[in-house]
Amino acid sequence: MMGGVVNGVLDAVFPAVCIGCGEEGSYICMRCEGFASEVALICPLCSQSSLTGERHSTCASRYGLEGLASCWEYEGIVKSLLHSIKYNGITHATGETIARTFAVMVQDGNRFNPFLLFLSSPNTSITYVPMYRKKERIRGFNQAEVFAKNLAKVAEKEVLGTLEKISDTKPQVDLAKEERLYNVKDAFLLLHAPELRTIEKVILVDDIWTTGATMKECCKVLKSAGVQQVWGFTVARTP
Repeated sequence: MMGGVVNGVLDAVFPAVCIGCGEEGSYICMRCEGFASEVALICPLCSQSSLTGERHSTCASRYGLEGLASCWEYEGIVKSLLHSIKYNGITHATGETIARTFAVMVQDGNRFNPFLLFLSSPNTSITYVPMYRKKERIRGFNQAEVFAKNLAKVAEKEVLGTLEKISDTKPQVDLAKEERLYNVKDAFLLLHAPELRTIEKVILVDDIWTTGATMKECCKVLKSAGVQQVWGFTVARTP
């Protein structure tokens, strides 16, 4: 209830303005939505095409993701919106973003049905990629956590803070693919390990998938603790 009140106040004081054209009413208006491109789904292990985002049967991995659901290409108006959420603190835009993303997924059942079935399972919980605590204090929030909470509202699920980032790693955007894997190695610590042993399925949320190094490392930690299946969810993916 408090979150709804806060968002209502924010919308009254700072009404939603389209990132693309400045029209009031939403962060991406109906006209500018045409410039937002949906992204093809990929296998989270080999990064090759996968119609439904499920891991290929030939890409076996004990600690790998079962699938990856991403909706938008990380470019243009979507990139601008996520940048504004992350660096300008427009966190109340995450609700609209998740609602729009979820609506596309429901309408495109052929592609997203495996993810939606996983999300709707009574044994599925939602968690998120954590930030290093000092950086989160400076920013004031973790955008992955905010997105996870909005996804949980739509799916009527619980959000669990299962991971902690214990290393102040270099920004992934500045690194090559191989360097990204090394950069996040052993950077995450498990929280509430006893409780996780009873959790069968987890959706791991982040805002953007680039190489997947961070999410893969988080998945490894979760599965090492006994989680049986993990799907990744990001709003956008680099094309």
